[in-house]
Amino acid sequence: MANATDKTDPRILRTRRLLRDAFIALVPEKGFDSVTIQDLTDQATLNRATFYLHYRDKNELLDDVFDALIQDINPLLDASGEQTMHDPYQMVPRIAMMLNHIAAHDDFYRSMLGTQGVSGFAARVQTYIEKVLSAWLNVHNPEETQQKVNAEVAVHYVGSAYLGVISWWLENGKPVSSEHLATQLMHLTALGLHQSLGIPITVQK
Repeated sequence: MANATDKTDPRILRTRRLLRDAFIALVPEKGFDSVTIQDLTDQATLNRATFYLHYRDKNELLDDVFDALIQDINPLLDASGEQTMHDPYQMVPRIAMMLNHIAAHDDFYRSMLGTQGVSGFAARVQTYIEKVLSAWLNVHNPEETQQKVNAEVAVHYVGSAYLGVISWWLENGKPVSSEHLATQLMHLTALGLHQSLGIPITVQK
């Protein structure tokens, strides 16, 4: 629905920000399925007609909320859109930045990623994580003949693992700091499960 004017008109930007803020405030309280358009417009002190000038339904508003939230944590990739750091542990501050953003909206993310959440939202978060990892892999350009695991499998594995850990972290009240969790995730990513846990392993040829 957006056009060039929508992206610059201060009145439009303000109205959409009010609706996004209302959405983020109400979802943890009522759950996504129970939030109505009337709830959103009451919270934002707008009328229903105004809502429909900007969004078809609350699913389209959810898409806008996700895009706005992602802007808070970009760029996890550098300005050119390509991850240039070759040392994987240099990714730790960027992962911590993402986790700090999630922690700042923890009630909302907990609601959206939990058992009563919206699967499409979780999928978009996972896709974003996979996009970052794919960009990092493209820099390394690993030789297929040296791979024990297909790169696409690895990307989806890590994406789902990170999403699962983030959900656990939120559900348990963030028991460790963002920085500590980012380091733990990078240990698992860079070293694998056995080395991360100090378990000896004999590699099969």
